[in-house]
Amino acid sequence: MNYRNLVKRAYGYAGRLIFPEDLSSSKTMEGAVSRSCYERGISPTTIIDVGAAEGKWSLLAKRYWNKSNYILFEPLEERKSILENICKLNPGFYFVNKGAGERMGQSDFYITKDLDGSGISDNNLNTIKRKINLTSIDEEIQRMNLKGPYIIKLDTHGYEVPILEGSKQVMQNTQLLIIECYGFRLSQNTLFFWEMCDYLKEKGFRPIDVVDVSLRKRDNAFWQCDIFFIPDNSEIFMSNTYD
Repeated sequence: MNYRNLVKRAYGYAGRLIFPEDLSSSKTMEGAVSRSCYERGISPTTIIDVGAAEGKWSLLAKRYWNKSNYILFEPLEERKSILENICKLNPGFYFVNKGAGERMGQSDFYITKDLDGSGISDNNLNTIKRKINLTSIDEEIQRMNLKGPYIIKLDTHGYEVPILEGSKQVMQNTQLLIIECYGFRLSQNTLFFWEMCDYLKEKGFRPIDVVDVSLRKRDNAFWQCDIFFIPDNSEIFMSNTYD
């Protein structure tokens, strides 16, 4: 028996704390997607990926929901060819080269050097400002005639509320929201994670999973996480006991 297994047998739970990587799958995005699919029976017809970047999240989700349609919102021209190619190779994938917001229009967009931190909210980083076109989730879903039920995933760096306000019709038939939430105000529009929970409570959703918790580099303060929200009338919430 190797040292790792010996410690685990001797210390039980403490041994698992010593080797936390053994539990990592339960605390990752993929772990939560797997639970949503297999344990909770979430079965969307259309998955909406806002802030699609290079499309990696949608390709991960496709492993679990391979019969769903996918609509990927990403305004960066630098990622246009990548996402167009993904859509070409994956039937049922659709690309919208615009930002999502409350309504159609235009907005300033702040672009970071690594592209990953870019967004509509100015987070006081070293950015380049560019104008982008905006649409709304409701507008695009209606235009493409993509049916529900839906999943909405947001990786939008503090601009979540306008996007959700532009999703009022879609949210009436949404099974799951996956939202990157924050412990700091990235911009004046950013909601703290507990404020996001309160905001979505008013819209009929409660948190069911929290994954990918990250800490700030300078002081290890909680920075962000991904929170999974499901409708608050789910039978999961009928029991308040641990077992």
